[in-house]
Amino acid sequence: MSPSFGFIKRKTSDFFQDRKSNANSVQSVTDKELLEIIENEKKILEKDLSTDLEPIRNSVLHCLDNLRESAEELEEQEIKVENLQFESLINTSKKILIASIKKESFIGSSEIKNYEDAVKFKNNLELLVNRFGQVGDSHNKILNEFMRRQVNKLKNEFDNLSSLLKEVTKVLSVKESQINNCVACRDDLILLKEKLGERKDKEDRLLELMEERQTIDKNIEECNREYEDFKKSEEFLSGLSVLEKINDKKNEIDIFEKNIINRVSNLSRPITKFSYQASKETQGRLATVQNEPLEIFNDSSQYLQLFNELKKQVLERSIQIKDPDKTIHQIDEIVNSLPSLSLNLKNLKEELNRLESSVNFKNMKHLEDIKMKTEMYEKYRLENNSKTQETRKSVDELSSASELLKKKIEDKVSEITNTKYSILQ
Repeated sequence: MSPSFGFIKRKTSDFFQDRKSNANSVQSVTDKELLEIIENEKKILEKDLSTDLEPIRNSVLHCLDNLRESAEELEEQEIKVENLQFESLINTSKKILIASIKKESFIGSSEIKNYEDAVKFKNNLELLVNRFGQVGDSHNKILNEFMRRQVNKLKNEFDNLSSLLKEVTKVLSVKESQINNCVACRDDLILLKEKLGERKDKEDRLLELMEERQTIDKNIEECNREYEDFKKSEEFLSGLSVLEKINDKKNEIDIFEKNIINRVSNLSRPITKFSYQASKETQGRLATVQNEPLEIFNDSSQYLQLFNELKKQVLERSIQIKDPDKTIHQIDEIVNSLPSLSLNLKNLKEELNRLESSVNFKNMKHLEDIKMKTEMYEKYRLENNSKTQETRKSVDELSSASELLKKKIEDKVSEITNTKYSILQ
């Protein structure tokens, strides 16, 4: 049987004694200090575990010594068998049992210093008991018939090992949850430190974005002021007046050209009928008149001749139209006004060129540059707003997660140490 053992009363360090002077008060500690408290608590629990397991371990080593001694005694004894046909089978079972005991009866002699050592010891003992059980069950029936006393001695030691395994499992289960709580707290503290570090990085980034926003707003304000000041300047107002004249002149040319286009479009039907019977060359010029009416000003003499030929076709009734007189009148209007219209259009375009050449486009470009710069800063501001909202959301999420984790750690540590702690941030 294994020797008796008992749980040894925990000896709390001075560090913990100071912390536990008032169980109802809340101790403020840094995460580093709390990590040290948890590690010390874990060491105390492991020391208790080691103390509780030491007598069991000694009993296990004693059982294994007894097993080896019994195996050696069994090896030296000869088995006398009346029926020789069983002699070989019995000797074989004996050899296998002895070899297995000699091979497996070692569990390691190193001390149990921490939780990992304890788990390893328990697992090795469990494996050893299972192996002995398998070997014993296979050969006990045979050997019991011929070596009952020796086999019973081995069986007692096997039973002792099984009992000791149960005691190890019981002791380990008592301390296991407490030690695992310490490990979980330690891991949560490391995670909390990571989250707080990440939150600090996000907060620093948020400050950078806010400073960046102030700079952007200042740049936009300066651009707007520069834009307004430039619009009030004499050089801009002078240039603006010229631009208005240019715009008026362009509108005048546009109205003039639309008038010509409308006049020509009124003759589209007669021109189409004329083209059916005209030569290839004439068809090409007629197509130009219909598709690009303003081309008549580039070679007015040629197109005057074309309109006169069209008029002749109408007068001679070579082409049939509903109102010949009206068509002839429309043709006469174009033919009679074409020289003056050509001159008017030429004068309008020359006036437009003169106005455009007087514009200081450098000033206009400067104004456009200011507008583009303002738009660029406004784009930066939108991007900054988006990044700021995203970063602020991350800070809030990390703060919420950190508070929950902090509360979880503080509650768990209070449960482990019977002392309330508050983690400083």
